[in-house]
Formats: sequence, structure tokens, C-alpha cells
Amino acid sequence: MNDPLWGGSFSKDSRAMSIVERIQLIDDPRIAGYRNLPDRTLRGENIFIAEGKLVVLRLLDSPYEVESVLAADVHAEPIAQIVGNRAPVYVATEQLLQQIVGYPFHRGVLALGRRPTQIPNWEEILQQFSLHQPLRLVVLPAINQPENLGLIFRSACALGIDAVLLGPQTVDPLSRRVLRLSMGGLLHIRWARTEHLVSDLRQLAERWQVVRVAAVVDPAATALEEFSWPPRAALLLGNEFEGLPTYVQRLCDARLTIPMHHPMDSLNVGVAAGIFLYAMTRQKPSLPPRRVFPP
Repeated sequence: MNDPLWGGSFSKDSRAMSIVERIQLIDDPRIAGYRNLPDRTLRGENIFIAEGKLVVLRLLDSPYEVESVLAADVHAEPIAQIVGNRAPVYVATEQLLQQIVGYPFHRGVLALGRRPTQIPNWEEILQQFSLHQPLRLVVLPAINQPENLGLIFRSACALGIDAVLLGPQTVDPLSRRVLRLSMGGLLHIRWARTEHLVSDLRQLAERWQVVRVAAVVDPAATALEEFSWPPRAALLLGNEFEGLPTYVQRLCDARLTIPMHHPMDSLNVGVAAGIFLYAMTRQKPSLPPRRVFPP
């Protein structure tokens, strides 16, 4: 069949179509993971939610395990063709689907992904890269708004960042809003979390030969266009309310700023990240494509 909404042709002969199971009751135990999503974080349930066609497709194309897919009737055949035998596909009327998730949902399809059993630390991520190759990192000590974290992950994935390293105060990267704003990019990039921010920032330079670059709002800092990026660099971004703490800036090797016209003096951190990361990666040597596995 050809379905323009799903972006391509799906041949029933190309792969086995998933068995579609009809959902008729809101309390059906098969869809318990999708119920009342606004009131649940899902963190203690070892699952996460992908919302909408693009994010679901990127989940299905990622190494993360897929528990199930829940779709409105109109999407049943194309999504079942794509899912194949990877996971069950549950189908409901659009009205029932909205009742299940607990808010007006018009994107037509959701999926349940399985959280990693263990999140790696920074060292486990960095060990995957040779000291002799270029390295581009993003370090986020304390991004506390999911929308901003999602935008940063989206830019990082689009621009080929090697890994995103999170501090202990950064919000859950597998929350619904982060995944939605990242457009599923988070599922295709390495990431890790630290509980020892200061010592790991020191190790970036001492052990991994990474130049630490702070993004700041300060006219005394080096203008972004004047900076020459080293082969191995980590861009540190603070939250938009407080920026990078002074103690973090003191651990950095350079401080960069984006010059702005009056009367504006700052940008949303998600927007600023895209500008910094474009500058950071525009001269990066092209590397052979690789499959990125989840943490």
C-alpha cells in the first residue's frame, strides 16, 4: 500500500505485518502503560512514551526496545506494516485513544519504549572514543526545562554531536516533552549522566584531552565567531535563568558568547545551543556512519 502520511510505500510481502489487536475498553490491561499520561512521570515504571508519527518512527528505527504501539484506526495498517513482528500494535477509535492518554491527543499514534536498565556514567561513554579522533561533546550541568533539553538534543543529533553528558540536576531526558521536542533525536545519540560533576569536568581535560568551552552571556567573553575550535571540545550550556554557575565556568578553558544587538541581551538556551553547535561542528572532519546504541 502507499500511505503519504507515513512517508512511503509499504509492501505486505516485504516483511511480516504485526498483529493488530482491538482495544475497546479504557481499563484494558494491555494498554495500562498509556493511561493518564499527564499525571505520571513513568520513571519508576521503566518505560517511556513516544508521541506522534515522527517520534514513533525514530523509536522503531532506534536500538531501544519497543514494548507496544497504540494507534488510532486510520493509522492501523501502515504502522502495523512498519512495526512488523517487533511489538504488538493496539488500535482504538480516536475518541477512546484520547480518553486513554488523558488529554486531547491528535497525533494518531504512540509507542511504549523500554528504559535502559542502567544509565552509563561519563567514563563509560568516553571510553568508546579513541584519543586520536576528533570529539564533539555537549555538557549540560543543570537544564531544568524539558522543552529546552529536547531542543538541545534535537540540534545535537542533527549536527552530529558525539555524545551529550548530563549533570545530576538535569531533567529526565526520556520524559515525554523532551522526546517530543527532540523529535526523537535523543534516541539516536549517546548520552550519560554524572553524579560527580566537578571531578568529571576535570577528567575531561586531564584524561580525555577535551577542551571545555563555556557558553555565557558576557560581553567580556570571546565572541563566538572569533574562536577556533580544537579537535576535541565540550560545549557547556547552563540553564536560561542562572546560566553556568561560576564554579563551573572556572573549570572551563574558554568562555564564548554570542554578540547581540540592543535591546536583546540573551537567547533561549535551546536556540543558543543550535547556534553554538553549528559553529562547533561546521569544520568537523566527516567520519564514517556508525550505529548508536542506547545507554
